Amino acid sequence: MVTPLRAVNSSLVGQFTASRSWHRALLLCLFLILGDTGRAFAQTYILNEDFSSASGTTPPTGWLNSAGSGPATDKWHFDNPGGRNINYPFSGSFAIFDSENYSSDGSKETTTLETRFFDASVSQNTVLYFDHFFAGGKGGSGTVEVYNGFIWQFVASYSDSTGNPQSEVYNISSLVRGATAAKVRFRWEGNNSYFWAIDNIRIYAPLPLDAGISALDAPNMPFKAGAQPIQVRLTNFGANTLTKTTIGWSVNNVVQAAYNWTGNLALGMSANDVKIGSYNFPTGKPVRLKVWQTQPNGLNDPNGQNDTLAVTLYSSLCGLYTIGGTNPDFTSFYGSGNGAEQCGGDLRGDFPRAQWRV
Repeated sequence: MVTPLRAVNSSLVGQFTASRSWHRALLLCLFLILGDTGRAFAQTYILNEDFSSASGTTPPTGWLNSAGSGPATDKWHFDNPGGRNINYPFSGSFAIFDSENYSSDGSKETTTLETRFFDASVSQNTVLYFDHFFAGGKGGSGTVEVYNGFIWQFVASYSDSTGNPQSEVYNISSLVRGATAAKVRFRWEGNNSYFWAIDNIRIYAPLPLDAGISALDAPNMPFKAGAQPIQVRLTNFGANTLTKTTIGWSVNNVVQAAYNWTGNLALGMSANDVKIGSYNFPTGKPVRLKVWQTQPNGLNDPNGQNDTLAVTLYSSLCGLYTIGGTNPDFTSFYGSGNGAEQCGGDLRGDFPRAQWRV
C-alpha cells in the first residue's frame, strides 16, 4: 500500500548512492546511532535530482526520456520552452511536458520520464518526494509508478489542476523494500492538454523524528476579500508516531498567535484542514503568509528543511487600481497582469470587475 504525504522541502541537503555492501553497512551504523541519540541534521538521500545538469530534451545521466507511441518530438523538456511562470519551490531547470506549447499536432502523447536505477535495500523505510505543477484539462493526465526490479507498480495519478506548485511525498517502502535496482517514472498522456512540470525529485530514508507543514488547504485562490480561515496540512515525515507539535504563522512578517496541535500520525500520515486562525484579506492586495511547525513531540526537529510553508495570496480583484505613480497598487502592467492572473483574471487582458488608472 502506498501512503501519500505532502511536504515543502526546498533544500538539497546531500546525496547517497548505495551500490556496494559497505555503503549499506555505513547506513545501518548511521541508523543505529540515530536510534540511540535521536539526533540528526538531514535526511539520508538515495536519489536527489534538481535537473541542474539537464538541458533541452537531454535528461540527467542515467535517466530516460521517451516519446512512447507519439511523435519523436514529444519528449520532456528541461529548458521550459513555453516560458511557463511557475512559483517557488521551482527554480532553475526543471522537467516539463508542455503539450499545449509544442505538441499541438493532433496526435496522442504518451511520453515518459524515468529516473536512473537506485538501491532501495539500504533502508526498511523509503520515501518518494517531488514538487509539481499540473495544469489539468482537455483529457491530460499524469501517472507516477515505481519499478522494483521486476514490475512497474502504481503510486499516484493526476488530472485536476494544482492551484500552485504542490509538493507530494509517498511512502513507497512496501513497493521497493529490498530492491537493489529500483526506478520511478512519470508518465504523461494527453493531446494538446496543457502541461505537467516536475522538480526536486528525492528518494530518501526517513529520520525517526520529522514533521512539517505540507500544504495550505484554505483559502484557495480565487477567494473573496474579508475574513478567511487559515487551514493547513500537517504531515509526519518521521518513523516515530507524531502526537503533538506547535504551529506558528505570520502575515506580512507579523507573527500571529501560535496553535498547539495534538493527535496521532504515523509515518506518511497527514492531518488535513487544521484551522490555525483566520485573517481579514484586503481586496486584490498581495498577502505573504508563512506557516511553520516546531517542537514535534516536544523535541527539536532534526530536519528543519520541511518545517515551513510560505505563499503569497491575493483575494479577488474588484475596484479601481493604479498602475505606476505615487503609492501605486501595481508598479507596472506586468505586475498588474500577474496580480490579475493570481486572482482569477487573464494575462491576455481580461481583468474582471476591475478598473485601471495609469
